[in-house]
Amino acid sequence: MQPGLRAGALVIARPVDAATNLQPGDVVVARRPDRPGLEVIKRIHSIDSAGTIFLLGDNSGASSDSREFGAVTREQIVARVRWRYWPLPLRRV
Repeated sequence: MQPGLRAGALVIARPVDAATNLQPGDVVVARRPDRPGLEVIKRIHSIDSAGTIFLLGDNSGASSDSREFGAVTREQIVARVRWRYWPLPLRRV
């Protein structure tokens, strides 16, 4: 599968708080648990009853995600991506 966001893509993301309803399928900005200074954009695959969140990249063959660095906590979710505005989508004629 091709990545949903290419390197250099620009997005608009809204910060999350305790009241934000996160669900599988949402694309989020998260701090990596093994490298807290690094933020990644990934899709929520699942949320377990303990509140840990499993993130997957859209390009599973070449993605650094929860399969590599483990599940993240809700506190490590920084924002939810709302829109990608660059690059513009290709127009098909």
